[in-house]
Order: sequence, then structure tokens, then C-alpha cells
Amino acid sequence: MSINQSVSSSKLPVNDSAAAPLIPLSAEQCAPDFLTQLSQPDQELDWLALYPLASQIVKHFIQLPQPLLIFNARYWQAATEVICASNGLDYPQQALLNYDHQTLFGRLNEKENHVIDFHQGEIYKYNNGCLILHISPLLAQPSLWFLLKAFLISRKLPATSAVNGDKLKGKYPAEPLSQVDTKIILVANRYQLDELAQIDPEYSQVGSLFAELSSDVKTTDTNIQLLRSYCNKLIKQFSLPELSAEAMTLLFHHLAAKCEHQKKVLFSPEIIESVIRYAQLFNPQQSVLNASHLQQVLDVQVQAQSLAQNFSDQALLEKQLKIQLQGFEIGQINGLSVVELMGYPTEFGEIFRVSASDMVGDGEVVDVERKVELAGNIHAKSTLIVQGYLNHFFTHIPNFPLSCNVVFEQSYQESDGDSASLAILLAVISCYSHTAIKQSLFVTGALDQHGNVLAIGGINQKIQSVTRLFELGLLTEPVTIMMPKANQINLTLDISTIELIRNKKINIYGIDHCREAFPLAMNQSFNKVIEIINKRIEDLHKEENDTHEAGLLHKLLHLFR
Repeated sequence: MSINQSVSSSKLPVNDSAAAPLIPLSAEQCAPDFLTQLSQPDQELDWLALYPLASQIVKHFIQLPQPLLIFNARYWQAATEVICASNGLDYPQQALLNYDHQTLFGRLNEKENHVIDFHQGEIYKYNNGCLILHISPLLAQPSLWFLLKAFLISRKLPATSAVNGDKLKGKYPAEPLSQVDTKIILVANRYQLDELAQIDPEYSQVGSLFAELSSDVKTTDTNIQLLRSYCNKLIKQFSLPELSAEAMTLLFHHLAAKCEHQKKVLFSPEIIESVIRYAQLFNPQQSVLNASHLQQVLDVQVQAQSLAQNFSDQALLEKQLKIQLQGFEIGQINGLSVVELMGYPTEFGEIFRVSASDMVGDGEVVDVERKVELAGNIHAKSTLIVQGYLNHFFTHIPNFPLSCNVVFEQSYQESDGDSASLAILLAVISCYSHTAIKQSLFVTGALDQHGNVLAIGGINQKIQSVTRLFELGLLTEPVTIMMPKANQINLTLDISTIELIRNKKINIYGIDHCREAFPLAMNQSFNKVIEIINKRIEDLHKEENDTHEAGLLHKLLHLFR
């Protein structure tokens, strides 16, 4: 079968050229807006209704005989707020984030004349009450967990469990006279519970209940009003200034950005209190905080954690990192990544350049990052998926004559993840087809082996890295960003980026399938680019056959001379 005959039978998508043109996302689609919900009349509501099930389990736990409640939560302050509010102010309870052996079980000291002085611990002091403990000290001192476990099983506090108990055996009664009914609520996340299971595989033998607390709250009208009631409670509790509707809207946007989700906000007492307290410094005389005061707080916090980001930006300004932002190039595209530094409190987005160069080969996409061990297994998997998807369209060709080298230019540290899959595919196809890619384009997105564009992480940081290019003066003309359509719900972009989107300087397109990317990237449909590659392969095979035939003819003529 000739190549010309097989092109029509190759596995090309149908009606590619007839697809409806993509429309960029509007500014309203790129961030949540809580102003309408927060403009409703303020009501005094019981904010605990945000967590009806967790609150119910805590209340039941107090009434049941089980001595232990394992409370699965990511954030300590959120957990303690819910637990303490569920029990009520009249119930004796104490939350301990940091504690040790003496704090829980007390201490024995021998004084003059062999008098034993026993300072009781918090477990004894809160008899018929509750202690809320963070799990971290127990993981750091496994022996402390086993002492606590023994108490939970026996409900007794022998003197030997106190500090110096073993040293003063026989000088103090070994067994207490009465049972201690202190209940324990252990706050831990699932990773910490797994660590506890490794320390003590039988930790579940303690009679216990289990409750979970999601830190993300869905932004229904009811939940928004309940969370506003909680904010107002904190404001009254700590005598903080009130927030205007616009300021409360900005606070909720900040909490949504922490979740990276338009339909969720983070329930974080710590963040809410700290932002409002900080905003007071910018408005010391007035009783109401405006959105501008909160924005100053958020700006200062970002700037205070931007040293590493500034180094990255400076490298772009000084042209130490090479990126191209105008014109068209073959086999080159701008990708978007997120930089995570060990011990650093924040992540930030960064632009990087993906380049591809073709050579005679067998269809292999050579991942240089993986070859030199600068990329992880997920990255290697994504490159193989790109290779498999692309080669799928050329199964009609017995010997695919091309291969391609793919490089993340000026990458000097290990990277991982599959969010560059779409960028790699575009760079490779551009290289094979000799079709140039628009350089004012930025791409992120993972792929499956059917070409579907899959959701990725860090979408807001990635897009906001393009905003920084405008702020640095490296961009003035409109640019295009392609991202997975599935990530639209995760867009909680900052004010600067929203303004650029509103002014059509940044045009964001959410795509479902890689075919949709080609008109934006190359001004060609996917079908057309595949046809160009088929034509190029046909010419290469024809040239090879002509060379082979000319060589045979030369040999025959040489024989008859």
C-alpha cells in the first residue's frame, strides 16, 4: 500500500476543521464573586451549622462511654473551634497543642523527710471533662502514646505513669483509688494516623469514635451566611473592627484562593483573625475596614515571601533566562510551571521554554530530562503518552522515519509532573510538520492517550506568572494562555490578572481535547498538520527510494563496463 493511499485511512479526527471557534474566558469566569451573597442583610446565625455531622458526633461522644474520639482534620484551630463550640462553654475542656509526659500525667517529687509531692497532670484535672490533644507530641514520643493508651483502656492513673513514677516505686500507692473519666479527643490528619498505625498497629483496640472535618466549605448561599456569622463572632470576640461588604468579599476571595476553587472557601480561624488584625494597622482611626485595607495586607504578605520569585523575574529582565514572546518558531513553545522550594512558605509560577528538534529515527520522542535524570516518573510517563498518542496516527506507515529530542531549556534541577504534556505534543508536531508555533502563547495541560486534556495543579500561580511579565515590562501586546477546561473551576486569580483579562491583554482558553489547541498555536487544524507530516514522510521515502534505485543502477552499469 502506498503512503498516498493510506493517508485517507489513517486515524484522523472527524470534522476537525468544522469545530466551533473557541471563546476566551471572561473576567467573571476567572474568579469567584461573593459580593451578591454578602450584600444580603446580615443575620446572627449559629455558624456551627457549617459542620452538622462533625458537631453531632462530638456531642454524642461526650454522652457515650467510649474514651477516645479520633478527629481527622488538617487544621488544628479549625478543629478546636468546632469541638469547643459543639461541647459548649459550660463543659470542662482544654485544647493542648504542645504537651509532654508531665503535662498529661503529672510528676512525683521526693522532698525532705521522704515526703512525696504529687503534682497531678491535666488528665486528672479534667476528670469528667475532655482534653483535646494534637497528635504530634505522641508521634514524637511513642512511649507517651502507650501511656495514654493504657489510661484509655483501664481508665485509671497509677502513680507509676507520672514522671519519676518508676524511681519512687513503693513510696506511693501503685493504684489510684478511683476511676478517672477524662475523655480524649485526638486531632490528626490521615498521614499522621498512618504514622500512628506504624508505631502501634493495634491502636484501634482502644474503644473510639471517628469524625472528619473538611477544611473546605461549599459556597452555597446558606454556608456563606454562616461563615459570615463566624467572622462576625471573631470580630466581636477579639474587639476587631467591622468589615465593609467589599472587604468581606475580598476576605472570602482570599479564602477561596487558598482552596483554589470557585465553589469552596477555606474555613480557617487563624487566617481570618490574622488578616483582620493586620488590616487594623492600615486603618487605626476608623471602626470599619474597607477592601483597600485588606488588599494592602495581602500585597504586603505576598511581597514579604517573594524573594525567590524576584530572583526568577530578575533573570528574565537580565536575559539570563531566554524566552521568546513574539513571532513564530518551529519546535519551540512556552510552558507554565510551579516552583516549589523546600522550606519555603509559598509557591510561584514560572515560564519555561520547551524545544524539540527532529532527526532520522523510528518515532521515538527522546525525553532529554529523563535521560539525564532531571525528571521524575510522572514526567516520563507523560512523555510516553505523548509519543503513543502521536504514533497512533502513523500506524499505516511501516517505518516511521523521524524521531525527536525534547528539552526543557535551562532546567537545572529535578522536575516532575505531567502538566507539560500538551506543550510537548505541540512542540513535537511543530517539529515534524515544520509548522511554526505562535510565541505569544503559553500552554499547560496534561494528556491521556486519547488526546483529552486533563486537569493540572497550580493553575492560578501559572497564569499569574504571565501577569508578572506585563508588570516587568516584558509584555505589552495581548497574549494567549491555553489550559485544561476542567481547571476553570479552580480559577481564583488576583486583581491584577483579572484587570488584564478584562482589558483583553490576557486571553485564556479552556480546552477539552488537544485538537482544539492547533488553530490557536499554529493557525492550522490538527488534520491539516497531520497531512503535512504524512506528505513530508512520503517525500522522505520517495527520496530514499530514488537514492536506492540510483545506487542499484550505478552498480549495474559498473558491472557491464
